[in-house]
Amino acid sequence: MKMRQKVFYILGGFILGVILTSVMLIAIGHKSNKNLPIASQESLTEFLTNTSFKDSDKTSPDVAVDVDTKKVNVWDAACVYTGGDIVSYQGRQYRAKWWTQGELPDTSDVWENLGVLEGEAVQPQGVDNVPIDAATPQNTELTDFKVVGYYPAWKPDKLSMIDFSVVTHVCYAFAIPTADGGLLDLQNPDTARMILQSAHANGAKVLLSVGGWSHNDIPLENVFMEATANEGKIQRFAESILSMCEAYGFDGVDMDWEHPRVDGTSAKQYESLMLLLSEKLHAQGKLLTAAVLSGATVDGNIYYDAAAHTNVVLNAVDFINVMAYDGGDGERHSPYSFAVDCGTYWKDTRGLPAYKVVMGMPFYARPSWESYGVILENVPKASDTDSVLYNGMEVYYNGMNTIAAKTRYAKENLGGVMVWELTQDTSNSDKSLLQVIGRESK
Repeated sequence: MKMRQKVFYILGGFILGVILTSVMLIAIGHKSNKNLPIASQESLTEFLTNTSFKDSDKTSPDVAVDVDTKKVNVWDAACVYTGGDIVSYQGRQYRAKWWTQGELPDTSDVWENLGVLEGEAVQPQGVDNVPIDAATPQNTELTDFKVVGYYPAWKPDKLSMIDFSVVTHVCYAFAIPTADGGLLDLQNPDTARMILQSAHANGAKVLLSVGGWSHNDIPLENVFMEATANEGKIQRFAESILSMCEAYGFDGVDMDWEHPRVDGTSAKQYESLMLLLSEKLHAQGKLLTAAVLSGATVDGNIYYDAAAHTNVVLNAVDFINVMAYDGGDGERHSPYSFAVDCGTYWKDTRGLPAYKVVMGMPFYARPSWESYGVILENVPKASDTDSVLYNGMEVYYNGMNTIAAKTRYAKENLGGVMVWELTQDTSNSDKSLLQVIGRESK
């Protein structure tokens, strides 16, 4: 009798366990998806055998929004989001359109941009917690409206393109760095000397621009990294730059490292170099400027690596030349709205005083990379619009009206405009983009 009762108890417990398990599976299946079938006994056994449950799983950031508090969570690359989930990223909030994992909110179509977070200060990632110095400089020339133009060293026969009555600063591009912390010999040094002579005669300044995107089609980013790999190399690199600057009589240096990044050590290496150059150049009464990333994408989001230009660097330079172009091929290249978003990032989000922000504009088209002047020779009406059919493709650039509008925006809100590059203009003064800038900047 005792053995029979024991068997009944065991059998009853097993049946009760099966019933409870079934109820739980039904409830889970109903909650997650009404169309999913109940798991079979075999699949349930396999699941329980192969699944390990850890305490950390309880706190895994699997949801984007706390339902009770409606608090928006910070985007996490490891987190899985589904349609409707909301996250914050670099001062803005985004809503997922569908399932996503690891896709950056400011670069992927899966995310809908909901705008700036209400009531929250925007502090880009990677920016040191150092306040921006917004004091007006004693040198009032820095607060005057600036017209900065890059002149490429590989075009020695285009000096007649420069109207020194319009430009205030010319950047001679480029002095090429070497991995050991030196510089290659300056290309076409006689052209540099002629620009210096003509500029000074007209009250304009000439800066030695160091770097650029590439040399002989090889990107220079790794060269910059090697040239600043340790304190000794940074010292040598700075001395090489200062020596060339002094030898030719340049009025300062424009640093065009494209580009320091938030991830890794390049931001700190860049910062160390810029602080040293600032100390040495300013002691000699010379300028230090920097060509910087746009700061915003064409879609109005924050450009991640712009934060590698730390507040320490922004305090050390006299002004920045914002590369508000190359937002993409076609109409994304450099529209007016892009210029405004870039200006807003550097002036408002980062807190730079207006006089330090110089807005860059292109004198070339994309995707052809052809100059405005050459396009105009082939399509005479190209000056009146921002896109034309050229050599069988639709090309996009900034025509006279857009250049005028951007210059007016900069005149009202920023410290000046910058041009890449001067020789890409037309020699026809009636349709010259530089002459448009001259008229609008007065």
